[in-house]
Amino acid sequence: MTVQATQSTQSAAPRERRASGVSPRLRADVLLSAGGAVVAAGLVVASLLVQPALFIIVVAGAVLVYLAAFHPKVFAITGLSAIILSNVLQQVVGPIATNTDEAVIGLAVIAFTTRRLIAERRIVLLPGMAWFLLFFVFGVLSSVVMHVSYSLMLQSLILIAKGLLFAFALAQLRWTDRDFRVLLKAGVVAIAVVAASGLANLAFPEFWRSIVGGTITHLGGVTALQGLFQHPAAFGRFTAVLAVAAVAYACVVRTSLGNAILIGVTVALTTLTLEVKSIVGLLAALGILTLRYGRPILIVIALCFGPFAIALIVPPLIALVGDAVETYIIQDSARSTMTWGSLAVATAYFPFGAGFGRFGSFQASVDYSPEYYKLGFDHVYGLGPGEKGMFLNDTQWPAIIGESGWLGAAAFAIGIVCVLVSLLRRSSPNESVLARWVRITGVGWLVLLVIESAAAPVFVSAPSFPFVFAVAGIVASLRAAARDEERATGLVPQRLPGSTARQRAASIG
Repeated sequence: MTVQATQSTQSAAPRERRASGVSPRLRADVLLSAGGAVVAAGLVVASLLVQPALFIIVVAGAVLVYLAAFHPKVFAITGLSAIILSNVLQQVVGPIATNTDEAVIGLAVIAFTTRRLIAERRIVLLPGMAWFLLFFVFGVLSSVVMHVSYSLMLQSLILIAKGLLFAFALAQLRWTDRDFRVLLKAGVVAIAVVAASGLANLAFPEFWRSIVGGTITHLGGVTALQGLFQHPAAFGRFTAVLAVAAVAYACVVRTSLGNAILIGVTVALTTLTLEVKSIVGLLAALGILTLRYGRPILIVIALCFGPFAIALIVPPLIALVGDAVETYIIQDSARSTMTWGSLAVATAYFPFGAGFGRFGSFQASVDYSPEYYKLGFDHVYGLGPGEKGMFLNDTQWPAIIGESGWLGAAAFAIGIVCVLVSLLRRSSPNESVLARWVRITGVGWLVLLVIESAAAPVFVSAPSFPFVFAVAGIVASLRAAARDEERATGLVPQRLPGSTARQRAASIG
């Protein structure tokens, strides 16, 4: 009797659904879809009426929010591409795309951190995080002491922190070899794109400049390549980053003809930008990776073809480096003036600095800092107010030293060292070869961009700033996953709240 009653009850629900014609869940879905369509149509019409470019932003924003919520790694790659091409997007879309990189990074931090907290109720910290936080503390305290406006301080703080924030967001995801294979393919596609743009730039420099913008520079009849970017410096940094990744793959994973072609293309493109800092940084990074991690075949190739390459490259490179040293170090140049000025400011306001947005940063050039007037920069070529200040944010460390002081700059430098140490250590006892490739690539990127930071704002400007710390975030995630696996298998005991070191040692024994 009970069974019959149950069956009659179960059969009653379908009869009710057939009587009404549609299920309650389906009716709710239809209503929500219709409401969403009406809202979307309203946004599209409003955006088209206000500004046509806003339509692109609305659609792109909706797609990015969806990816960040449901496909975080796809969003990570898409966001990285948007950051790299942020300046190009500004030129195509207009001023409305000015804060593309900040928006992408903010969305990544919120979405990825929320996912991690919901799934595991904890977050993964970056290596050196405490030192970087100490740098920000000194910068904020300097801003308060020097009475810097909160809006100016916040804008400058976001600018210097966005690379670390992006790395922190990546650390909240769980990365696998499958993801690294996708990154590898994306890198090959990127090399193909920059090679095509470089060839077009080399073949038709005037026509290419009319499309991309910027100015054409020559040296000995050779046109400096700018590729997709408005300045050869940005193109050189990006191609150097790709070259380091290709060489690290040859050192760690395997060597092949295809990989040799990729290395040759990226090194040639970097050289043809005629940017000394990119060329020197690339040579240093490639030399370190080859000597420390290179396979025997790479060392043999270097010994066989090295003398010919040196005979071909070194003479013009010496000329380029000599001109750069003469211009930026020996002569009274804008870069050397900014460097000495930052040291003077940090010493005058010890233990603090001038505050965020007051020296060497982009905001300090837009809202011309009173520190520049005190130092007489308004009478130095390239360091004046307005359009005269084209070299005010042409370096990196003067901003770090001048705005946060000696102690803040020391904390930032120690944080960089912590990142390097983390990249030099294996992420797990059974680290895969692709994970090792990612980690060693990070070592090469750090060497490359730290060298470039002496003459370029690589920690805050696209396309370089996401590469400085991003790998550190991925490796931190791998290391956290390895610890979780060890605890799950019982190799490492979980730390109990309030337990002492002696108790933990006894539990291990």
